[in-house]
Amino acid sequence: MILDSISHWENNKGQYGEVVRRALTVISHLNVTDMPSLLEIEGKRMYVMKQTPTTATFEERLAESHVQYADIHLVVEGEEWQGFAPASPHNSSVEDRLEESDYALFEQVKKESRVQLLPGDFSIFWPGEVHRPNCHPKGVVPLVKLVVKIHRDIFE
Repeated sequence: MILDSISHWENNKGQYGEVVRRALTVISHLNVTDMPSLLEIEGKRMYVMKQTPTTATFEERLAESHVQYADIHLVVEGEEWQGFAPASPHNSSVEDRLEESDYALFEQVKKESRVQLLPGDFSIFWPGEVHRPNCHPKGVVPLVKLVVKIHRDIFE
């Protein structure tokens, strides 16, 4: 998991591979107001979704993980809290759709940490990393965000 800011990422671009730099360059120049809900960057291998999710408390939201795609979550408006944790055989999966839809859901995860994201902040989750997006301690709050999906094959 990586946490950074879209306004400062170029200062840290040495820590990002070429694929992530391409994605960050695209989203840092998007006009989010006028963009469609789905924009393909490199077809289904890399695309960005504009979302206005309903936030919930950590207790109400399930954690998730993917095996095929890395995620970049960028907060555009509002405030989002996210949980993240290393993969563990002790995490209790409540729904496994990794093969057909590339996600597994978890109710409880071990060693979960929490982080607050404000407008301009982004997080990166690699395949296999457990994350709990779209949370807020107050429950439902307004949120606009971009989520970039990057297929693992692009990294090879």
